[in-house]
Amino acid sequence: NFAASDFFAQLGLTEAPVHVAAKQGVQDSMDDLKRIAVDIAPIDSADLRRSGEAKVVATPVLIVGDVTFEAINDGFDYATWIHEADYNLGPLSQQAPGTDGYSVGNKYLERPLRGESDKYLRWIAEEIKDAVGD
Repeated sequence: NFAASDFFAQLGLTEAPVHVAAKQGVQDSMDDLKRIAVDIAPIDSADLRRSGEAKVVATPVLIVGDVTFEAINDGFDYATWIHEADYNLGPLSQQAPGTDGYSVGNKYLERPLRGESDKYLRWIAEEIKDAVGD
């Protein structure tokens, strides 16, 4: 039984330039996704927008980027409801300009993830390319 993660860890590949570059590309992408999502999340009390968090977790063989929002009100998961539901925007949300061609509204995380995915893949590839010197 071959455990690739143990093999790569023993080789010290967690510090390999390509791994570091890929992690940086993912972090840059997650930071940008969070920036856009925060700017297009509906506004009521601004708790939802303030809750946005971008993080990257790297293992020797896997790099995972994550953007999350958390807004719980009396046990109700407001962040998920606002993301998934269809509803009428309140006055603050209607007046907010949005950003990068995205309007304020539901699917505030999904829309930019889908719309910017090619850019994020390009950023990650460019970081790796720079790391290997080509």
